[in-house]
Amino acid sequence: MKKGVFLSLLVVCLPGWSLDWELPVATLRYEIAEGESEDPDDETLQPASVRNTVTFQVRESADPATLWLTLRGSTKDYFLQSGDYTYLQAEHEGGFHLGEAWKLGYAVGVKDMSYAQPGADGLSNDTLYVNGSGTAAFTVVRGTTLEAGIGGRFALVEDPVSSVQTLRLSAGLSSHLGGWLLAARYHGDFRSPLGPLGATAAAAYATGSVSLQWDPND
Repeated sequence: MKKGVFLSLLVVCLPGWSLDWELPVATLRYEIAEGESEDPDDETLQPASVRNTVTFQVRESADPATLWLTLRGSTKDYFLQSGDYTYLQAEHEGGFHLGEAWKLGYAVGVKDMSYAQPGADGLSNDTLYVNGSGTAAFTVVRGTTLEAGIGGRFALVEDPVSSVQTLRLSAGLSSHLGGWLLAARYHGDFRSPLGPLGATAAAAYATGSVSLQWDPND
């Protein structure tokens, strides 16, 4: 099943690669991180570990569209505690301009995470994440844009009780007023056990922001 999901995601990308566009831009990156990491919020130290990550990305663009395909593999090993894991991830994104007013985007992805040790109940902690989202931006008048997005993420685990789903909503407004840029944004996550939406209570986490920027060069 997991292999089928990854292959399905690759097939979704094929129509984009078959178009007569510019040659794709490919990036290969290797990253290694070792030691204790610091939480940027409360300055506490996270357990010492070593992480190896390889990322391969292909980007292809031609007005009015841009497509990305990202493949990533990573391993994390803790030095003094359990919790080691490995994951393979595939993501596909697209963005399209429709005239001067509309910009549409989408993203789909899968992530197969495998843990070295089982959970406390003896069941596997291995998790398959499946996600998808769509975004839209509309230019009301020159310099003023409305944005909205909706997405979902599903975490599938051997223990059905641990399987969860997350609904993600976002909205934003930005407007240029001379050399000023006023922006307001909202992002909300609503997380609940896997099943019909609304059947069980959802845990919510929302963030909102308002910003004002002045650029004297505008």
